[in-house]
Amino acid sequence: MKHFLFFFLFPFFSLPLFGQQVLMRDVFAAMPDSIAPMTTRNNRLDCIDYIENNMEARVRNKLDENVLLEALTADYARFRTSTSAFLEMKLLPQTDTTSVLCLVRTAQTGEPDTPRRLEDSTIRFFQPDWTPLDTLTSSFFSLPSLDHYLSAQAADSLSASSPAFESALRSLQSFHPVRLALGADAFTLTAQLQPAYLATDERSALLPHLRPLLFRWNGSRFVLE
Repeated sequence: MKHFLFFFLFPFFSLPLFGQQVLMRDVFAAMPDSIAPMTTRNNRLDCIDYIENNMEARVRNKLDENVLLEALTADYARFRTSTSAFLEMKLLPQTDTTSVLCLVRTAQTGEPDTPRRLEDSTIRFFQPDWTPLDTLTSSFFSLPSLDHYLSAQAADSLSASSPAFESALRSLQSFHPVRLALGADAFTLTAQLQPAYLATDERSALLPHLRPLLFRWNGSRFVLE
């Protein structure tokens, strides 16, 4: 692979110096092994080689399982680390010369493309060199309360006053997983409530009244639109 020549010419990988544009390919290559423990640096470099040559960026990890770099742009990457988990990464501009790295990790359970499919996400922020900014997470993004996910029409709907609907809300008060999705082509974050674990009647009563929430990066934090 061509990354062997890269190592020969530049044995110590580093991100661009301050003031230079940071590219997602470099951030992804420098990703700490602790973020995706079953993959290696060579896995990531191979994926970059493949995708930049218009090939499927699928390689084998330490467990001989397939991992796949599904998307890579100047500021976005989506990396499937297993059949049930993937990472999304986005470089968010703070000024003309600095940015913050947003990492969304999503775990998936249940059969795909069915009402029982459940996706649950966590979000973290880093400097582009992967220095954690965990103490600042709440200043960059905060999940809204449960009622934000209900449509404005829910209060006037008969189905929204049914016992099944009320039971669903009680269940979600204690546990309401949320699927987060970073915008590949925009500085946005979408949040969708995940009711897959509810009983069938509860889920059927709730789903017509759920809405996705769109957040937009304003240069310092994600703001609900």
